[in-house]
Amino acid sequence: MCSCLSAQELPTGFQRLKGTYVDVITDLPLDDELRALPTLFDTAMPIWCEEFDIQLDEVQDWHVEAYVMLARERFKAAGFIPKKLPDFRYGFQYGNQVWVAEQPSPYYRRHLLLHEGTHWFMNRKFGDHGPPWLMEGTAEWLGTHRWDGKNLTMGVIPKTKTEVEYWGRISLIQQQLADGVAPSLEQILRYDNTAHQNVEAYAWSWAAVIFLRNHPDTKKAFEDLLEQPMKSDGTLTRWLFRRLQSQWPQIRQEWSAMLTELEYGYDPNNGMLAMTRTSQAIGEQPVTLEVAANRSWQTAGVSVTEGDKLVVEASGEFIVGHAPKPWRCEPNGVTLEYYRGEPLGKLMMTISSPQAKEQFSQPIEVTAVGARLEFNASATGELHFRVNESNVGLADNSGTLSLTIQKSE
Repeated sequence: MCSCLSAQELPTGFQRLKGTYVDVITDLPLDDELRALPTLFDTAMPIWCEEFDIQLDEVQDWHVEAYVMLARERFKAAGFIPKKLPDFRYGFQYGNQVWVAEQPSPYYRRHLLLHEGTHWFMNRKFGDHGPPWLMEGTAEWLGTHRWDGKNLTMGVIPKTKTEVEYWGRISLIQQQLADGVAPSLEQILRYDNTAHQNVEAYAWSWAAVIFLRNHPDTKKAFEDLLEQPMKSDGTLTRWLFRRLQSQWPQIRQEWSAMLTELEYGYDPNNGMLAMTRTSQAIGEQPVTLEVAANRSWQTAGVSVTEGDKLVVEASGEFIVGHAPKPWRCEPNGVTLEYYRGEPLGKLMMTISSPQAKEQFSQPIEVTAVGARLEFNASATGELHFRVNESNVGLADNSGTLSLTIQKSE
């Protein structure tokens, strides 16, 4: 437990809350939320250790001073903000000190403390700062949390907007994607040291880290990236570009697919669209496959050419929910509930096309299939299928659909 030290140890108007790894110095009136901050920080230490592969006994002498500021001028006047620091808007980390400007919600105050604490831990671990997208995206990822005053989970995708008051990253991404101004993955990886003066850059760096650390085509490269010497210039980003160079056309499409699905509660473990690169064209014989109801986009293992005339037929019964009782569903879906304009559980299709050129990130095109669809392929690419439901709703589904894909006469 932390304790508030004598006021004589600090200038008038400041109070200190001591923890094992942190001292929190603040000019805010103390309440239970503030008093819990050292415990929050101390609880984060073993999580950071596991994330960055450090034994807890190696960090026993690590300690940071965290300034939680209502009136920034008071901290400047008291000498708690060095003059050499840049003018930061939300928070900052330098050496064994972090600064957090007071926020309109207790959640967002905690988020910023964990965000800056992640910067501090990474700096102690690596001895230097990495590229902006990596440092800010990782800090955003680990700063996004759940906390009940005792138990802490870091690196979560919030289930609802109200769970993370004033955070707003997912809403921002959805809006920019809808407006057609969402940056490409490459643009995000090229962010310079001034990009994060705008909150949009935090949102997109967070999304990039989620994608890179979870997608099967990039996960190993991202893990290996953290084993490289940390440098703040473009060295690490160039290393990643070279490592994934041959895959970038497919990765651009896979990134767009994740953004299309990204909602509150998104779970990358429910499946991320992954192109096989070994798909075969449909011949004279039909292609059959099973599509799991509890997974996101699943490859058919076949490619089509723009203009191909094809027919897809689906059958089977599966479950798309259990409240108040199991919702039995067939490929046309159930009209008791709709998702993105189509019945819940309806079979959907997308043609995944490698993107040869860098461009703004765009939602992928999705076509409703249902029990049967005869169509002319609108693009050249690989067929993927899933049932129509939000990513977060997939986990409690069960059962499969049987598909047949063949040329149309």
